Amino acid sequence: MVRLQHRDLDVVGITLRPGTLYGALDRLTDDGLVAHDHEEVVDGRLRRYYRLTDQGLDVLGAETERMRRNVKAATDRLRASGRVAGGLA
Repeated sequence: MVRLQHRDLDVVGITLRPGTLYGALDRLTDDGLVAHDHEEVVDGRLRRYYRLTDQGLDVLGAETERMRRNVKAATDRLRASGRVAGGLA
């Protein structure tokens, strides 16, 4: 099971307002990519937890591979132009 916490998004520079976050979770749930895992009350507030489904893991894997190929293509173009970004050699 893969769990992503809201604070994990802050680490990678993503800021989501609650309406955006829950709208995205609703769409991901409707698409079968995430599923409701459990709920708990923390400091008097309901906290909902979601998990990636098997289909969600497959989609995440495919998207990760697509992004990896895009990064490689961009890095190859930078190298070919004689410019190197982000300490790449």
